[in-house]
Amino acid sequence: MDPRFLAATDAFEEAIRHSSNLREWLRSRPWCGDAIGLRAEIAVKDRAVLLESGTEVVVFFLAAVRHPDSQALLHLPVSISDRRPDSPAFELPLGSDRMFVREAEASEAYVRFVVDGFNHQGKFPTRAGDALRFHGEGLGEYRATGAGPASDSTNLLVRIATARADLVFKSYKMPDPRNREPEIAARLHRKQFRHVPPYLGEIAIGQGPTRLVVSLATKFEESSDLLTWMTDGWRGELAGGLTPAAADFEGASLEVAGSLGDATAALHEALFDRHPGPWQAESFRAEDATAARRGAITNLGESLRRLVILSKGPDPRKAGLAAQAREFLFDGRRDVEEILRGLDAALGTPKSVVHGDLHLGQVLRRADGALFFVDFEGEPERPPTQRPEKVPPLRDVATMNRSFSYVKHFAWREATHGDATAATGLLMREGLPESAQAIARRLLAWEAAATGGFTTAYLSRVPLYEGLPPEDVLRAIRGWMMERALYELRYELKLRPENVFIPLEGIMTLAMPPFP
Repeated sequence: MDPRFLAATDAFEEAIRHSSNLREWLRSRPWCGDAIGLRAEIAVKDRAVLLESGTEVVVFFLAAVRHPDSQALLHLPVSISDRRPDSPAFELPLGSDRMFVREAEASEAYVRFVVDGFNHQGKFPTRAGDALRFHGEGLGEYRATGAGPASDSTNLLVRIATARADLVFKSYKMPDPRNREPEIAARLHRKQFRHVPPYLGEIAIGQGPTRLVVSLATKFEESSDLLTWMTDGWRGELAGGLTPAAADFEGASLEVAGSLGDATAALHEALFDRHPGPWQAESFRAEDATAARRGAITNLGESLRRLVILSKGPDPRKAGLAAQAREFLFDGRRDVEEILRGLDAALGTPKSVVHGDLHLGQVLRRADGALFFVDFEGEPERPPTQRPEKVPPLRDVATMNRSFSYVKHFAWREATHGDATAATGLLMREGLPESAQAIARRLLAWEAAATGGFTTAYLSRVPLYEGLPPEDVLRAIRGWMMERALYELRYELKLRPENVFIPLEGIMTLAMPPFP
Protein backbone atom coordinates (compact mmCIF):
# COMPACT_ATOMS: atom_id res chain seq x y z
CA MET A 1 0.00 0.00 0.00
CA ASP A 2 1.09 3.55 -0.70
CA PRO A 3 2.78 4.73 2.55
CA ARG A 4 0.53 7.80 2.63
CA PHE A 5 -2.58 5.65 2.55
CA LEU A 6 -1.17 3.24 5.11
CA ALA A 7 -0.52 6.17 7.45
CA ALA A 8 -4.00 7.53 6.77
CA THR A 9 -5.61 4.15 7.46
CA ASP A 10 -3.76 3.87 10.79
CA ALA A 11 -4.71 7.45 11.65
CA PHE A 12 -8.38 6.79 10.89
CA GLU A 13 -8.36 3.69 13.07
CA GLU A 14 -6.96 5.81 15.88
CA ALA A 15 -9.71 8.39 15.23
CA ILE A 16 -12.37 5.69 15.47
CA ARG A 17 -11.08 4.87 18.93
CA HIS A 18 -10.56 8.34 20.31
CA SER A 19 -11.69 11.28 18.13
CA SER A 20 -14.74 13.16 19.39
CA ASN A 21 -14.81 15.03 16.06
CA LEU A 22 -15.19 11.75 14.19
CA ARG A 23 -18.00 10.70 16.49
CA GLU A 24 -19.79 13.96 15.83
CA TRP A 25 -19.38 13.33 12.11
CA LEU A 26 -20.72 9.80 12.43
CA ARG A 27 -23.67 11.02 14.49
CA SER A 28 -24.54 13.43 11.68
CA ARG A 29 -25.04 10.47 9.32
CA PRO A 30 -28.75 9.62 8.79
CA TRP A 31 -28.16 5.98 9.68
CA CYS A 32 -26.39 6.76 12.95
CA GLY A 33 -28.30 9.37 14.95
CA ASP A 34 -27.60 8.77 18.64
CA ALA A 35 -26.65 5.10 18.17
CA ILE A 36 -23.06 6.06 18.98
CA GLY A 37 -22.82 8.10 22.16
CA LEU A 38 -20.15 10.73 22.53
CA ARG A 39 -18.77 8.83 25.51
CA ALA A 40 -19.14 5.34 24.11
CA GLU A 41 -16.06 3.15 24.05
CA ILE A 42 -15.15 2.03 20.52
CA ALA A 43 -12.66 -0.75 19.81
CA VAL A 44 -11.65 -1.72 16.27
CA LYS A 45 -12.06 -5.49 15.90
CA ASP A 46 -10.97 -5.98 12.31
CA ARG A 47 -10.09 -4.21 9.07
CA ALA A 48 -9.22 -5.02 5.47
CA VAL A 49 -7.96 -3.02 2.52
CA LEU A 50 -10.46 -3.61 -0.29
CA LEU A 51 -8.98 -1.60 -3.15
CA GLU A 52 -6.46 1.14 -3.89
CA SER A 53 -5.85 3.62 -6.69
CA GLY A 54 -3.47 6.54 -7.08
CA THR A 55 -5.87 8.89 -5.27
CA GLU A 56 -8.05 6.67 -3.09
CA VAL A 57 -8.01 3.65 -0.81
CA VAL A 58 -11.16 1.85 0.36
CA VAL A 59 -10.84 0.16 3.74
CA PHE A 60 -13.30 -2.03 5.62
CA PHE A 61 -13.51 -1.48 9.40
CA LEU A 62 -15.49 -3.47 11.95
CA ALA A 63 -15.65 -1.99 15.44
CA ALA A 64 -17.38 -2.74 18.74
CA VAL A 65 -19.33 0.13 20.29
CA ARG A 66 -19.78 -0.27 24.02
CA HIS A 67 -22.29 1.72 26.04
CA PRO A 68 -22.74 1.31 29.80
CA ASP A 69 -25.76 -0.95 29.27
CA SER A 70 -25.32 -2.36 25.76
CA GLN A 71 -22.93 -3.26 22.96
CA ALA A 72 -23.24 -2.99 19.19
CA LEU A 73 -21.10 -3.51 16.12
CA LEU A 74 -20.18 -0.78 13.66
CA HIS A 75 -19.66 -1.68 9.99
CA LEU A 76 -17.70 1.14 8.41
CA PRO A 77 -16.28 0.77 4.93
CA VAL A 78 -14.66 4.11 4.12
CA SER A 79 -13.06 5.83 1.16
CA ILE A 80 -9.88 7.73 2.10
CA SER A 81 -8.72 10.20 -0.54
CA ASP A 82 -6.25 13.03 -0.91
CA ARG A 83 -8.88 14.94 -2.92
CA ARG A 84 -11.80 16.75 -1.33
CA PRO A 85 -14.98 14.97 -2.50
CA ASP A 86 -18.25 16.62 -3.39
CA SER A 87 -20.18 14.81 -0.64
CA PRO A 88 -19.68 15.60 3.09
CA ALA A 89 -16.39 14.18 4.32
CA PHE A 90 -14.42 13.92 7.55
CA GLU A 91 -11.13 15.78 7.38
CA LEU A 92 -8.35 13.58 8.72
CA PRO A 93 -5.18 15.42 9.82
CA LEU A 94 -2.05 13.70 8.60
CA GLY A 95 0.98 15.73 9.61
CA SER A 96 0.82 18.98 7.71
CA ASP A 97 -1.55 17.43 5.13
CA ARG A 98 -5.21 16.47 5.10
CA MET A 99 -6.96 13.31 3.94
CA PHE A 100 -10.70 13.18 3.32
CA VAL A 101 -12.83 10.30 4.55
CA ARG A 102 -16.36 9.50 3.47
CA GLU A 103 -18.67 6.51 3.58
CA ALA A 104 -17.45 4.09 0.93
CA GLU A 105 -21.01 3.37 -0.22
CA ALA A 106 -20.99 6.83 -1.83
CA SER A 107 -17.86 5.97 -3.82
CA GLU A 108 -18.18 4.63 -7.36
CA ALA A 109 -14.97 2.69 -6.82
CA TYR A 110 -16.56 0.79 -3.93
CA VAL A 111 -19.76 0.11 -5.86
CA ARG A 112 -17.73 -1.29 -8.75
CA PHE A 113 -15.84 -3.40 -6.21
CA VAL A 114 -19.16 -4.75 -4.88
CA VAL A 115 -20.44 -5.68 -8.34
CA ASP A 116 -17.14 -7.35 -9.20
CA GLY A 117 -17.17 -9.19 -5.87
CA PHE A 118 -20.58 -10.72 -6.61
CA ASN A 119 -19.55 -11.58 -10.16
CA HIS A 120 -16.49 -13.49 -8.96
CA GLN A 121 -17.75 -14.68 -5.53
CA GLY A 122 -14.89 -12.71 -4.00
CA LYS A 123 -13.06 -13.50 -0.77
CA PHE A 124 -10.93 -10.81 0.94
CA PRO A 125 -8.75 -11.64 3.97
CA THR A 126 -8.99 -9.40 7.03
CA ARG A 127 -6.30 -8.44 9.51
CA ALA A 128 -7.79 -10.67 12.23
CA GLY A 129 -7.42 -13.78 10.04
CA ASP A 130 -11.04 -13.92 8.88
CA ALA A 131 -12.38 -13.09 5.42
CA LEU A 132 -15.00 -10.89 3.84
CA ARG A 133 -16.95 -13.18 1.50
CA PHE A 134 -19.42 -12.54 -1.30
CA HIS A 135 -22.30 -15.02 -1.70
CA GLY A 136 -24.96 -14.88 -4.39
CA GLU A 137 -25.34 -14.52 -8.10
CA GLY A 138 -23.35 -12.74 -10.76
CA LEU A 139 -24.72 -9.30 -11.54
CA GLY A 140 -23.08 -8.62 -14.88
CA GLU A 141 -21.26 -5.48 -15.90
CA TYR A 142 -21.58 -2.37 -13.71
CA ARG A 143 -23.50 0.46 -15.35
CA ALA A 144 -24.45 3.21 -12.88
CA THR A 145 -25.10 4.20 -9.30
CA GLY A 146 -28.35 5.96 -8.54
CA ALA A 147 -30.09 7.52 -5.59
CA GLY A 148 -31.32 4.72 -3.40
CA PRO A 149 -34.50 4.60 -1.35
CA ALA A 150 -34.46 6.62 1.84
CA SER A 151 -32.15 5.03 4.39
CA ASP A 152 -34.04 3.14 7.07
CA SER A 153 -32.96 3.01 10.69
CA THR A 154 -29.29 1.96 10.95
CA ASN A 155 -28.97 0.95 7.29
CA LEU A 156 -27.64 2.75 4.25
CA LEU A 157 -29.27 1.97 0.90
CA VAL A 158 -27.71 2.38 -2.54
CA ARG A 159 -29.29 1.69 -5.93
CA ILE A 160 -26.99 0.03 -8.46
CA ALA A 161 -27.66 -0.63 -12.14
CA THR A 162 -25.88 -3.58 -13.74
CA ALA A 163 -26.22 -5.47 -17.01
CA ARG A 164 -28.41 -8.05 -15.30
CA ALA A 165 -30.64 -6.00 -13.02
CA ASP A 166 -31.19 -2.89 -11.00
CA LEU A 167 -30.61 -3.72 -7.37
CA VAL A 168 -30.86 -2.24 -3.90
CA PHE A 169 -27.64 -2.70 -1.94
CA LYS A 170 -28.33 -2.54 1.79
CA SER A 171 -25.33 -1.86 4.00
CA TYR A 172 -26.00 -2.79 7.63
CA LYS A 173 -24.12 -0.03 9.44
CA MET A 174 -24.80 -1.58 12.84
CA PRO A 175 -24.83 -5.28 11.85
CA ASP A 176 -26.34 -7.82 14.22
CA PRO A 177 -25.18 -11.47 14.30
CA ARG A 178 -28.81 -12.38 15.08
CA ASN A 179 -30.24 -10.48 12.10
CA ARG A 180 -32.62 -12.92 10.44
CA GLU A 181 -33.28 -10.87 7.29
CA PRO A 182 -30.61 -12.55 5.09
CA GLU A 183 -31.91 -16.02 6.01
CA ILE A 184 -35.53 -14.97 5.41
CA ALA A 185 -34.64 -13.37 2.07
CA ALA A 186 -32.78 -16.49 0.94
CA ARG A 187 -35.58 -18.82 2.08
CA LEU A 188 -38.29 -16.85 0.33
CA HIS A 189 -36.14 -16.70 -2.81
CA ARG A 190 -35.75 -20.49 -2.80
CA LYS A 191 -39.51 -20.81 -2.45
CA GLN A 192 -40.00 -18.35 -5.34
CA PHE A 193 -42.24 -16.27 -3.10
CA ARG A 194 -43.60 -13.50 -5.27
CA HIS A 195 -44.24 -10.88 -2.56
CA VAL A 196 -40.60 -9.99 -1.80
CA PRO A 197 -37.96 -8.41 -4.07
CA PRO A 198 -35.77 -11.28 -5.34
CA TYR A 199 -32.68 -11.98 -3.25
CA LEU A 200 -29.41 -11.54 -5.18
CA GLY A 201 -26.71 -12.04 -2.57
CA GLU A 202 -24.94 -10.95 0.60
CA ILE A 203 -21.53 -9.97 1.95
CA ALA A 204 -20.52 -11.58 5.23
CA ILE A 205 -17.59 -12.15 7.55
CA GLY A 206 -17.19 -15.84 8.24
CA GLN A 207 -19.36 -18.67 6.96
CA GLY A 208 -22.41 -20.69 7.92
CA PRO A 209 -24.96 -19.87 10.62
CA THR A 210 -22.44 -17.92 12.71
CA ARG A 211 -21.44 -15.54 9.89
CA LEU A 212 -21.94 -11.79 10.29
CA VAL A 213 -23.82 -10.40 7.30
CA VAL A 214 -22.80 -6.81 6.65
CA SER A 215 -24.61 -6.18 3.34
CA LEU A 216 -27.55 -7.56 1.38
CA ALA A 217 -28.48 -7.20 -2.31
CA THR A 218 -32.04 -7.50 -3.61
CA LYS A 219 -33.69 -6.63 -6.91
CA PHE A 220 -34.90 -3.04 -7.18
CA GLU A 221 -38.66 -2.68 -7.71
CA GLU A 222 -39.96 0.62 -9.11
CA SER A 223 -42.60 1.26 -6.49
CA SER A 224 -43.93 3.37 -3.65
CA ASP A 225 -44.37 2.17 -0.10
CA LEU A 226 -48.00 1.80 0.95
CA LEU A 227 -47.77 4.41 3.71
CA THR A 228 -46.72 7.03 1.16
CA TRP A 229 -49.24 5.81 -1.41
CA MET A 230 -52.13 5.96 1.04
CA THR A 231 -51.23 9.30 2.63
CA ASP A 232 -50.71 10.86 -0.81
CA GLY A 233 -54.03 9.40 -1.89
CA TRP A 234 -55.84 10.93 1.05
CA ARG A 235 -54.10 14.24 0.46
CA GLY A 236 -55.49 14.34 -3.06
CA GLU A 237 -58.89 13.04 -1.98
CA LEU A 238 -59.40 15.64 0.72
CA ALA A 239 -58.03 18.43 -1.46
CA GLY A 240 -60.35 17.44 -4.30
CA GLY A 241 -57.37 17.09 -6.62
CA LEU A 242 -57.55 13.47 -7.69
CA THR A 243 -57.41 12.70 -11.39
CA PRO A 244 -60.40 10.83 -12.85
CA ALA A 245 -58.36 7.62 -13.09
CA ALA A 246 -57.73 7.72 -9.34
CA ALA A 247 -61.03 9.25 -8.31
CA ASP A 248 -62.17 6.37 -6.11
CA PHE A 249 -59.16 6.36 -3.85
CA GLU A 250 -61.06 5.09 -0.82
CA GLY A 251 -62.40 2.13 -2.76
CA ALA A 252 -59.00 1.41 -4.29
CA SER A 253 -57.25 1.63 -0.92
CA LEU A 254 -59.70 -0.81 0.65
CA GLU A 255 -59.09 -3.26 -2.19
CA VAL A 256 -55.37 -2.94 -1.50
CA ALA A 257 -56.01 -3.62 2.21
CA GLY A 258 -57.74 -6.88 1.29
CA SER A 259 -54.94 -7.85 -1.10
CA LEU A 260 -52.44 -7.07 1.65
CA GLY A 261 -54.28 -9.45 3.98
CA ASP A 262 -53.94 -12.22 1.38
CA ALA A 263 -50.24 -11.43 0.83
CA THR A 264 -49.54 -11.40 4.58
CA ALA A 265 -51.17 -14.80 4.94
CA ALA A 266 -49.03 -16.10 2.07
CA LEU A 267 -45.91 -14.67 3.75
CA HIS A 268 -46.67 -16.46 7.01
CA GLU A 269 -47.30 -19.71 5.13
CA ALA A 270 -43.91 -19.40 3.43
CA LEU A 271 -42.15 -18.83 6.77
CA PHE A 272 -44.06 -21.55 8.61
CA ASP A 273 -42.53 -24.99 9.04
CA ARG A 274 -43.70 -28.04 10.96
CA HIS A 275 -40.38 -29.89 10.63
CA PRO A 276 -37.54 -29.69 13.19
CA GLY A 277 -35.14 -26.84 12.60
CA PRO A 278 -34.85 -23.07 12.92
CA TRP A 279 -38.12 -22.48 11.05
CA GLN A 280 -40.21 -24.91 13.06
CA ALA A 281 -43.34 -23.41 14.60
CA GLU A 282 -43.73 -23.72 18.37
CA SER A 283 -46.60 -23.30 20.80
CA PHE A 284 -47.46 -19.86 22.20
CA ARG A 285 -47.35 -20.46 25.95
CA ALA A 286 -48.49 -18.59 29.05
CA GLU A 287 -44.92 -17.51 29.82
CA ASP A 288 -44.65 -16.01 26.31
CA ALA A 289 -47.79 -13.94 26.87
CA THR A 290 -46.50 -12.85 30.28
CA ALA A 291 -43.17 -11.77 28.79
CA ALA A 292 -44.96 -9.76 26.08
CA ARG A 293 -47.12 -8.02 28.68
CA ARG A 294 -44.08 -7.31 30.83
CA GLY A 295 -42.32 -5.70 27.86
CA ALA A 296 -45.39 -3.60 27.08
CA ILE A 297 -45.61 -2.34 30.67
CA THR A 298 -41.89 -1.52 30.58
CA ASN A 299 -42.55 0.60 27.49
CA LEU A 300 -45.41 2.27 29.31
CA GLY A 301 -43.20 3.12 32.29
CA GLU A 302 -40.48 4.58 30.06
CA SER A 303 -43.10 6.64 28.20
CA LEU A 304 -44.46 8.04 31.45
CA ARG A 305 -40.97 9.23 32.38
CA ARG A 306 -40.55 10.90 28.99
CA LEU A 307 -43.99 12.52 29.22
CA VAL A 308 -42.85 14.21 32.42
CA ILE A 309 -40.07 15.88 30.44
CA LEU A 310 -42.45 16.82 27.63
CA SER A 311 -44.95 18.29 30.11
CA LYS A 312 -42.26 20.73 31.25
CA GLY A 313 -41.39 21.88 27.72
CA PRO A 314 -41.56 25.44 26.39
CA ASP A 315 -44.78 25.03 24.35
CA PRO A 316 -47.68 25.51 26.84
CA ARG A 317 -50.24 23.64 24.72
CA LYS A 318 -48.02 20.62 24.08
CA ALA A 319 -46.92 20.63 27.70
CA GLY A 320 -50.53 20.65 28.86
CA LEU A 321 -51.49 17.82 26.52
CA ALA A 322 -48.47 15.80 27.64
CA ALA A 323 -49.54 16.25 31.25
CA GLN A 324 -53.08 15.14 30.36
CA ALA A 325 -51.69 12.15 28.47
CA ARG A 326 -49.61 11.14 31.45
CA GLU A 327 -52.60 11.47 33.74
CA PHE A 328 -54.72 9.33 31.42
CA LEU A 329 -52.07 6.62 31.24
CA PHE A 330 -51.80 6.56 35.02
CA ASP A 331 -55.56 6.42 35.49
CA GLY A 332 -56.12 4.00 32.62
CA ARG A 333 -53.38 1.52 33.42
CA ARG A 334 -55.86 -1.07 34.63
CA ASP A 335 -57.79 -0.83 31.34
CA VAL A 336 -54.53 -1.10 29.39
CA GLU A 337 -53.56 -4.24 31.29
CA GLU A 338 -57.01 -5.72 30.71
CA ILE A 339 -56.61 -5.33 26.94
CA LEU A 340 -53.14 -6.87 27.15
CA ARG A 341 -54.65 -9.92 28.87
CA GLY A 342 -56.30 -10.60 25.54
CA LEU A 343 -53.01 -12.22 24.48
CA ASP A 344 -54.05 -15.23 26.55
CA ALA A 345 -56.95 -15.84 24.17
CA ALA A 346 -54.56 -17.42 21.67
CA LEU A 347 -52.57 -19.62 24.05
CA GLY A 348 -51.72 -22.93 22.44
CA THR A 349 -51.75 -21.54 18.90
CA PRO A 350 -48.49 -21.42 16.95
CA LYS A 351 -45.69 -18.92 17.25
CA SER A 352 -43.28 -18.80 14.32
CA VAL A 353 -40.91 -16.67 12.28
CA VAL A 354 -42.86 -13.66 11.04
CA HIS A 355 -42.01 -10.23 9.66
CA GLY A 356 -41.65 -8.72 13.12
CA ASP A 357 -42.17 -5.06 12.24
CA LEU A 358 -44.97 -5.18 9.70
CA HIS A 359 -46.45 -1.81 8.79
CA LEU A 360 -47.44 0.00 5.61
CA GLY A 361 -43.99 1.55 5.23
CA GLN A 362 -42.53 -1.97 4.94
CA VAL A 363 -44.70 -2.89 1.95
CA LEU A 364 -43.92 -1.69 -1.58
CA ARG A 365 -46.64 -1.29 -4.22
CA ARG A 366 -45.69 -1.41 -7.88
CA ALA A 367 -47.72 0.47 -10.51
CA ASP A 368 -49.38 -2.79 -11.57
CA GLY A 369 -50.57 -3.36 -7.99
CA ALA A 370 -48.02 -6.03 -7.02
CA LEU A 371 -47.06 -5.94 -3.33
CA PHE A 372 -43.59 -6.62 -1.87
CA PHE A 373 -42.57 -7.00 1.77
CA VAL A 374 -39.20 -5.52 2.79
CA ASP A 375 -37.06 -5.03 5.92
CA PHE A 376 -37.27 -8.21 8.00
CA GLU A 377 -34.88 -7.08 10.74
CA GLY A 378 -37.52 -6.58 13.43
CA GLU A 379 -38.45 -3.50 15.45
CA PRO A 380 -35.49 -1.12 15.71
CA GLU A 381 -36.12 -0.20 19.36
CA ARG A 382 -36.51 -3.79 20.50
CA PRO A 383 -33.37 -5.31 22.06
CA PRO A 384 -31.42 -7.26 19.41
CA THR A 385 -31.71 -10.47 21.45
CA GLN A 386 -35.51 -10.29 21.16
CA ARG A 387 -35.83 -9.48 17.44
CA PRO A 388 -35.32 -13.05 16.14
CA GLU A 389 -37.80 -14.55 18.62
CA LYS A 390 -40.76 -16.44 17.25
CA VAL A 391 -44.10 -14.77 17.93
CA PRO A 392 -47.73 -15.50 16.99
CA PRO A 393 -48.48 -14.49 13.38
CA LEU A 394 -51.41 -12.47 14.75
CA ARG A 395 -48.89 -9.93 15.98
CA ASP A 396 -48.06 -9.01 12.37
CA VAL A 397 -51.80 -8.57 11.78
CA ALA A 398 -52.03 -6.27 14.79
CA THR A 399 -49.02 -4.13 13.86
CA MET A 400 -50.41 -3.64 10.35
CA ASN A 401 -53.76 -2.63 11.82
CA ARG A 402 -51.96 -0.02 13.88
CA SER A 403 -50.33 1.28 10.70
CA PHE A 404 -53.71 2.13 9.16
CA SER A 405 -54.17 4.42 12.16
CA TYR A 406 -51.06 6.36 11.14
CA VAL A 407 -52.56 6.95 7.68
CA LYS A 408 -55.72 8.24 9.33
CA HIS A 409 -53.74 10.66 11.49
CA PHE A 410 -51.49 11.93 8.72
CA ALA A 411 -54.55 12.55 6.55
CA TRP A 412 -56.34 14.31 9.42
CA ARG A 413 -53.30 16.49 10.07
CA GLU A 414 -53.20 17.49 6.40
CA ALA A 415 -56.94 18.14 6.20
CA THR A 416 -57.04 20.34 9.29
CA HIS A 417 -53.64 21.99 8.69
CA GLY A 418 -52.86 20.82 12.21
CA ASP A 419 -49.64 20.48 14.12
CA ALA A 420 -48.38 17.58 16.17
CA THR A 421 -51.35 17.88 18.56
CA ALA A 422 -53.99 17.51 15.83
CA ALA A 423 -54.52 13.87 16.81
CA THR A 424 -56.46 14.98 19.87
CA GLY A 425 -59.16 16.36 17.59
CA LEU A 426 -60.13 12.82 16.61
CA LEU A 427 -60.92 12.08 20.24
CA MET A 428 -62.52 15.38 21.24
CA ARG A 429 -64.61 16.27 18.20
CA GLU A 430 -67.55 17.98 19.84
CA GLY A 431 -66.15 21.50 19.56
CA LEU A 432 -65.04 21.15 15.95
CA PRO A 433 -66.86 22.68 12.98
CA GLU A 434 -69.26 20.29 11.26
CA SER A 435 -66.98 20.11 8.19
CA ALA A 436 -64.10 18.90 10.35
CA GLN A 437 -66.33 16.44 12.16
CA ALA A 438 -67.44 15.04 8.80
CA ILE A 439 -63.80 14.48 7.79
CA ALA A 440 -63.09 12.81 11.13
CA ARG A 441 -66.06 10.45 10.73
CA ARG A 442 -64.93 9.63 7.21
CA LEU A 443 -61.37 8.83 8.25
CA LEU A 444 -62.49 6.78 11.24
CA ALA A 445 -64.87 4.80 9.04
CA TRP A 446 -62.09 4.23 6.51
CA GLU A 447 -59.71 2.97 9.19
CA ALA A 448 -62.35 0.53 10.47
CA ALA A 449 -63.01 -0.70 6.93
CA ALA A 450 -59.31 -1.04 6.10
CA THR A 451 -58.43 -2.95 9.27
CA GLY A 452 -61.55 -5.08 8.92
CA GLY A 453 -60.85 -5.88 5.27
CA PHE A 454 -57.20 -6.67 5.93
CA THR A 455 -57.95 -8.88 8.94
CA THR A 456 -60.86 -10.70 7.29
CA ALA A 457 -58.81 -11.45 4.17
CA TYR A 458 -55.94 -12.71 6.32
CA LEU A 459 -58.07 -14.98 8.53
CA SER A 460 -59.99 -16.38 5.56
CA ARG A 461 -56.75 -17.78 4.14
CA VAL A 462 -54.83 -18.84 7.27
CA PRO A 463 -56.03 -22.10 8.86
CA LEU A 464 -54.11 -21.64 12.13
CA TYR A 465 -57.03 -20.14 14.05
CA GLU A 466 -59.98 -22.18 12.74
CA GLY A 467 -60.40 -23.86 16.12
CA LEU A 468 -60.61 -20.58 18.03
CA PRO A 469 -63.88 -18.72 18.54
CA PRO A 470 -63.83 -15.53 16.43
CA GLU A 471 -64.15 -13.37 19.54
CA ASP A 472 -60.96 -14.91 20.97
CA VAL A 473 -59.07 -14.23 17.76
CA LEU A 474 -60.17 -10.60 17.86
CA ARG A 475 -59.29 -10.34 21.59
CA ALA A 476 -55.78 -11.59 20.80
CA ILE A 477 -55.38 -9.13 17.90
CA ARG A 478 -56.60 -6.29 20.12
CA GLY A 479 -54.11 -7.31 22.81
CA TRP A 480 -51.25 -7.26 20.31
CA MET A 481 -52.46 -3.89 19.00
CA MET A 482 -52.19 -2.50 22.52
CA GLU A 483 -48.72 -4.02 22.91
CA ARG A 484 -47.66 -2.39 19.64
CA ALA A 485 -49.22 0.98 20.52
CA LEU A 486 -47.23 1.06 23.76
CA TYR A 487 -44.06 0.31 21.78
CA GLU A 488 -44.99 3.11 19.34
CA LEU A 489 -45.54 5.54 22.20
CA ARG A 490 -42.04 4.93 23.55
CA TYR A 491 -40.54 5.05 20.04
CA GLU A 492 -42.23 8.34 19.13
CA LEU A 493 -41.36 9.99 22.44
CA LYS A 494 -37.73 9.06 21.91
CA LEU A 495 -37.32 9.75 18.18
CA ARG A 496 -40.33 11.63 16.75
CA PRO A 497 -42.11 13.49 19.55
CA GLU A 498 -44.26 15.31 16.99
CA ASN A 499 -46.10 12.00 16.48
CA VAL A 500 -46.60 11.05 20.12
CA PHE A 501 -50.34 11.70 20.10
CA ILE A 502 -50.89 9.12 17.34
CA PRO A 503 -50.12 6.05 19.50
CA LEU A 504 -51.70 7.81 22.46
CA GLU A 505 -54.99 8.06 20.58
CA GLY A 506 -54.63 4.38 19.73
CA ILE A 507 -54.10 3.43 23.37
CA MET A 508 -57.08 5.50 24.45
CA THR A 509 -59.31 4.06 21.73
CA LEU A 510 -58.30 0.48 22.54
CA ALA A 511 -58.73 0.95 26.29
CA MET A 512 -62.03 2.84 26.20
CA PRO A 513 -65.45 2.13 24.67
CA PRO A 514 -65.71 3.30 21.04
CA PHE A 515 -66.75 6.88 20.48
CA PRO A 516 -70.01 7.44 18.59
